[in-house]
Amino acid sequence: MDPHPPPWSGLRSDLLLKIANLLDSGFDRLSFRGVCYSWRCDLPPPSRRSPSPSEYLKFPFPIAPNPNLHPRRQGYFKMVHTTLYSVQPREKITDTCKTTECWIIRIEETRVAGEVRLKHPLAGSEDSKPLSPCFPNGLNLLDHRVSEITKVHDLQFVGNNKKIPEAVNPELFSLRPMKVAVCSKGPDFAVMAIHSYGQLSIWKNDDKKWTWLSNGQGGFCYNDVVCHKGKFYALDYSGLTISVDLSTKIAQVTPATPALATHRYSDNKVNKRLVSYLGDLFLLHRDPGPERGSLAGENSDSVEDVLPLYFDVHKLNEDERKWVPVKSLGNRAMFVGEDCTFCVSTQEWGGCKKNCIYYLDRFFSPEIVLFDMEDCSVKMLSRGSDYSKLFWPPPSWAKVVDV
Repeated sequence: MDPHPPPWSGLRSDLLLKIANLLDSGFDRLSFRGVCYSWRCDLPPPSRRSPSPSEYLKFPFPIAPNPNLHPRRQGYFKMVHTTLYSVQPREKITDTCKTTECWIIRIEETRVAGEVRLKHPLAGSEDSKPLSPCFPNGLNLLDHRVSEITKVHDLQFVGNNKKIPEAVNPELFSLRPMKVAVCSKGPDFAVMAIHSYGQLSIWKNDDKKWTWLSNGQGGFCYNDVVCHKGKFYALDYSGLTISVDLSTKIAQVTPATPALATHRYSDNKVNKRLVSYLGDLFLLHRDPGPERGSLAGENSDSVEDVLPLYFDVHKLNEDERKWVPVKSLGNRAMFVGEDCTFCVSTQEWGGCKKNCIYYLDRFFSPEIVLFDMEDCSVKMLSRGSDYSKLFWPPPSWAKVVDV
């Protein structure tokens, strides 16, 4: 090791600018600029967030022909992104019983400089309300470690004809895709959307219209889609998983696994989600459980009696094309929201309980439920859990500022 390392504050301005231009996240760029006084002088503050290529485009409408659409409905789709972040203190937390070591927030960066919208971390894109209206005006990034967890994509319809009535069900199902995934490589990217009661379509950045996809077996009721290792993986209600290769001009659809049979206590097939994490693809199946009220460690008259819950977890074996049961998540935690599902390392982000699944249940509008894979117990975070402060309110170490 060099006993006399070069002073980082003396790094050339042109090198600083090249490094800063490689940072995609606005938080990363601000944190990079805040390392020292000389870097703040050499790097101008971002006056405007740089939109991704997909945000410049008007995506074709409709995604697919649908008899429910108003015959004079015209418009296009625009891409909207929200990002989930982990906020941690720079100093080690000594009393973890009183405060969390990690705070998860979800924000939508607007095209107005410095303006963001707070979203519920696990709620759908239509829900813009925070867990409390008392959100701080500002957060000093230099006093915290801010890491990006995942991005959530959504397509929002923009109408051109204002003389027709506002859309209502069932037309809304054609205007609001259920799930959107994006795969990108430089300026080239593709979008896959589940829409219109479970249909699946794909759009590439040189296409003039959406392409409807079939699993080759006559079915089209898809439940989830993710980008994994440069491919799209889509899951239908039966548990059949397909992969879509984007390396060819025409998207190649290949069955990735046979259908995963629903078992245990329910034949409900819609509660399956995909999670891509560090090269592995997981499938989560949420089951309502054997009967209402049989929860570990709870009194029979508890409000949690109405929330029986069980999760089965599988991991994809790509060589053998099958789902392999997973009995433990180890030092990982998974989060299941309405429009996002993601996984984190509890060793990297303290405050998350390992070997657990956090699930948003709308029954209590909204309520985050903790499923522990160790003993299959279920806890509602709002009822005194040690992990209830992971989302709200802001932890005591969060240094907020008035702006």
